[in-house]
Amino acid sequence: MNNVDMKQEHTVSMAGRKTVELTGVQQVERFDSSEFLLQTVMGKLKVRGSGLKMKHFDTVNKKAAIEGRISSFLYVDSSAGKSFFKRSK
Repeated sequence: MNNVDMKQEHTVSMAGRKTVELTGVQQVERFDSSEFLLQTVMGKLKVRGSGLKMKHFDTVNKKAAIEGRISSFLYVDSSAGKSFFKRSK
C-alpha cells in the first residue's frame, strides 16, 4: 500500500443485514453468492452470507456496495493461512 491508500478512510455501513456499503476498497479479489473477499486500505475483508451480489463498485472512489443476506464480516490476517508451527517462529 502506498501513503495515499494509508490515509484514505475505510468505513463499513450495514442496513438491516441486507446491504453493506464500504469505502477504501482497492479491489475485489474473488466473490460468489456466499462470500466476497475484498482488499481494503485496512487489509483483506471477507463478507459472508447468502444470495450475495455486487450492487455497486467504484474503482475511482474506492467504494463498493454488496447486497444479499449478510451473516459475517472478517478481516483476514496475512498469517491466518500459515500453520501453527510457521507462525510461532
